[in-house]
Amino acid sequence: MKVFITGASRGLGLQMTRIFAERGDTVYAAARNPRRAHDLNKVEGDVTVIALDVTDATQIQNAVDDVRMETDSLDVVINNAGILNRDNNLDTLSFEESLYTLRVNAVAPVMVARAFVPLLRNGDNRRLVSITSQLGSLERKQSGGLYDYCASKAALNMYTRTLAADLKSDGITTVMIHPGWVQTDMGGRSADLTPEESAAAVVNVIDGLTPEMNGGFYRQDGSQHPW
Repeated sequence: MKVFITGASRGLGLQMTRIFAERGDTVYAAARNPRRAHDLNKVEGDVTVIALDVTDATQIQNAVDDVRMETDSLDVVINNAGILNRDNNLDTLSFEESLYTLRVNAVAPVMVARAFVPLLRNGDNRRLVSITSQLGSLERKQSGGLYDYCASKAALNMYTRTLAADLKSDGITTVMIHPGWVQTDMGGRSADLTPEESAAAVVNVIDGLTPEMNGGFYRQDGSQHPW
């Protein structure tokens, strides 16, 4: 299986890269600064590290070109890169920061997906995955704060749902997965799951995706998540 994943230098992305590589998959692991991605560069197996700032259209196209130098197909594309500003409340909101968060967490995954769709179309058991968050669920949102992150993940869910409809005829199964509350720089030390536990669960869901699941919002255990 051939996998492309963004945000692979640390946390969940790094652990998923390790899992795929350890079991013999070919992984194209994207990071903003590959030279500083020391842990990613140590992953053994068929791993190609690719430079990619997901907010940069030129770098997205360069990443596609880099992958095309090695293969004409992908089986899985995982949009995992994202940001979270915890000091984000009604008093600290700004146009610039809100728009940047939306650019990274919501718009960039669509642009990455669009650029890599031609490679996906040539793959086997084609899957496009957005790593989202339960904080993007309108139904669950009962608290204030984290305006930008919550809104960006809700937007990502809608973008992904729309992609699912557009790409269905290409045989691409497109879904959103909430990885759980994970002990990463983003999730914090008090989170429920280790990156290893979350990554293993998410990969298991990805492995089990079927066309009937297209457009769904799932938890890391495979159950459906409320919208």
